[in-house]
Amino acid sequence: MEAILRGASPFSLRCSVPVFAVRRVYYSASAVSVNMLLPVANLLLLLTLSVAAVRAAATEDDTVGPIFLREPPNRVDFSNSTGAVVECKARGNPPPEIIWVRADGTAVGEVPGLRQILANGNLVFPPFRAEDYRQEVHAQVYSCLAKNQVGTIHSRDVNVRAVVTQYYDTDVNKEYAIRGNAAILKCQVPSFVADFVTVISWHTDQNEDFYPGAPDVVQQFYQTEVNNEYVIRGNTAVLKCSIPSFVADFVQVIGWTDSDGNEYEMSPKNIVVNQYYEAEVVSEYVIRGNTAVLKCNIPSFVADFVRVEAWVGSDGKEYTYTNEFVVNQFYKAEILTEYVIRGNTAVLKCSIPSFVADFVQVEAWIDDQGGVLKVSNDYVVSQYYITEAENEYVIRGNAAVLKCKIPSFVADFVQVEAWIADDSKIYRYDENNKDLKVVAQSYEVEADNEYVIRGNAAVMKCEVPSFVSDFVVVENWQDSKGNTYLPGDNFVVQQFYEARVIDEFVLKGNTGILKCLVPSFIADFVEIEAWVSDDGITYKYQSNSSITKKVVNQYYEAQVYDVFVIKGNTAVFKCHIPSFVSDHVEVVSWQDTNDNKFLPPKTDYVVSQAYNANVMDESVLKGNTAIFKCHIPSFVSDYVQVVSWLQDEKKEIVQKDGEYDSKYLVLPSGELHIKDVGPEDGYKSYQCRTKHRLTGETRLSATKGRLVITEPIGAAMPKFPLETRKDHIYPIISSVSLPCAAQGYPVPIKRYTSFNFLNGSVLPKFPTVESSKSFKGNSGESLVLLCPAQAFPVPVYRLVRNISDPLTRVPYLPRFSARSLNVVNLICAI
Repeated sequence: MEAILRGASPFSLRCSVPVFAVRRVYYSASAVSVNMLLPVANLLLLLTLSVAAVRAAATEDDTVGPIFLREPPNRVDFSNSTGAVVECKARGNPPPEIIWVRADGTAVGEVPGLRQILANGNLVFPPFRAEDYRQEVHAQVYSCLAKNQVGTIHSRDVNVRAVVTQYYDTDVNKEYAIRGNAAILKCQVPSFVADFVTVISWHTDQNEDFYPGAPDVVQQFYQTEVNNEYVIRGNTAVLKCSIPSFVADFVQVIGWTDSDGNEYEMSPKNIVVNQYYEAEVVSEYVIRGNTAVLKCNIPSFVADFVRVEAWVGSDGKEYTYTNEFVVNQFYKAEILTEYVIRGNTAVLKCSIPSFVADFVQVEAWIDDQGGVLKVSNDYVVSQYYITEAENEYVIRGNAAVLKCKIPSFVADFVQVEAWIADDSKIYRYDENNKDLKVVAQSYEVEADNEYVIRGNAAVMKCEVPSFVSDFVVVENWQDSKGNTYLPGDNFVVQQFYEARVIDEFVLKGNTGILKCLVPSFIADFVEIEAWVSDDGITYKYQSNSSITKKVVNQYYEAQVYDVFVIKGNTAVFKCHIPSFVSDHVEVVSWQDTNDNKFLPPKTDYVVSQAYNANVMDESVLKGNTAIFKCHIPSFVSDYVQVVSWLQDEKKEIVQKDGEYDSKYLVLPSGELHIKDVGPEDGYKSYQCRTKHRLTGETRLSATKGRLVITEPIGAAMPKFPLETRKDHIYPIISSVSLPCAAQGYPVPIKRYTSFNFLNGSVLPKFPTVESSKSFKGNSGESLVLLCPAQAFPVPVYRLVRNISDPLTRVPYLPRFSARSLNVVNLICAI
């Protein structure tokens, strides 16, 4: 076998070639990426680093976008007598601003007595009178918006609905029922309060009370029926018990009784009913000398349990199942006529019938003179082509751009080297002057008229044509009188504005919060210096004095709710602090009814929880590697790790650095690998020993795992478990164990290939969309395999020799691998 390779670009490639049509054998491979670096004397691997991550680490930008700490709920329903508070809280750096908006995106303002926005971002609906109900306030869709200089986030839609307290009556209609049957009564609630009213109990005239929680199933009388079934004598009859639908979910058939008093109960073993059936073979018409296909028609009611074992001819000869799946069939190949212009290249195609296309290939061509044309190594066909340069219309003095049009069928192989003018002057691309890439073009800028009220600021804009906007900047402005205006340091335009203070309602003795509303168009440049009351008293913020406390002192109460817990287990209490002070209040201790105080521990914040680790049984082919995994509950998986494995409650198997060739291998992840599994391993049990890294507690797994060893009949293709790709990260100076957990029979041969990616390199790739291609040939004949891969640096190709299967004597597929001299990949090939 020979390989012919062309191309000059870097890459990594595998060509799969089926050699025999009778059986196709495929290789499976799994790529394992490892972020580490070992000495050159050992395996050389490249630690890939993200440039973006390195730059981000270097700059150490501490700004953080807004994140919701308390996102408002989707629905808020409240009564006019209670009011409601919709909480919205977010954090970020710088601290985000909380804004409430409507569904259409417009900002929400305060409505005196009906709607308030607190400084902490909460939206408050105070209690109101029924006549003060306003639909645009109390039946509205709101959304909380948090923004800072990094970004903006929106909460879910908050559907607010206020209900005015209204008087209503409920009714119970009469229901007629036959004596002894069940009656169902319904409580009629008026529709205008139906969403807010629930039935909590029923009461009779005799002072009987009925509450929820009683048995949900009503005892009802029912009768079952068995319909008559007609059946031919000697056949099987199927009877069905008809149960009324209103009790069908609660009633099941436990036995049958005939008219003679005989009882028949369900047998747990014999579920399939033995039924008589006949198989048929339909006549097939076929031309003499061709292949005929007969089909055995089995009745559908036994098709799941019946299979064809053999065929019997009219002469009594039996035909059994065989491994020869390919039927020898007569076929003819055809060549369609192709029309081509003299001097051009013609391409002929051999049309092979589809029913043999998978097993037939073209070996050679024969012309009318008997000349034999075999496959050539030159796969690029030399074709005649003409390039064109279309006329371009351009205004005198402007730049013109000409384009050379190359036919598409040679565009991948042809490039423009130079341009030749009518006067034979040659223009070539100047490698030494690469900066001249911008074409000088004539353009005009415009300043549109702006209308402004006298005394206000006007903003003029210089409109630059888009085709030069990336290269043109405004240096100054000049008016009609010749005055020139240069850019200065003061970019803020002076504008007139008024600040407002809205009335706030507060209970006597409580703290009132006033907010100064500054127009949004100058909010970024205006700050509050002081407050002035009606009596002329000025209140200023004193940053240099002892008054540094910006939090308003508010009265609050913390609550602790009852917690139900089973005796002997751990109970968790939670201190509920009102949200308006939760940012400034923390729990310092707990106190019980006996005045005992409980202080928080200084170091141990992890609650000790009972858990059980489990080890499942694993199936493995004889001679392969078995993998046991210790299943740790997710709620303690961050604190618990596997320290060792216990075999038959006696032998301890621990992780040892450097010992990777022994029969037992414990990985850092806790997995136990058992190599070269034999029948004796199936009699052993395995438990994992875990350790809590905070409490130091160790315990064995609750279950023991065993190996289910299978010795397959015939060969089994190599395959991986469900987890075919896995990343491993290790310290630079540590040893590495990369298991290749593939199973097959005979035991697969494993090989590792490493990959190392360099900056500026191009991975190997095919010039077309074909990632693989199949070739077929007969045993003993030569076969040309092409790997037209391209990469940078130029790839090096290598042919992996055949590995024969000792059972079937059918060789595995040859496989090419290609890699650049400076590019290395890590592949586990089977």
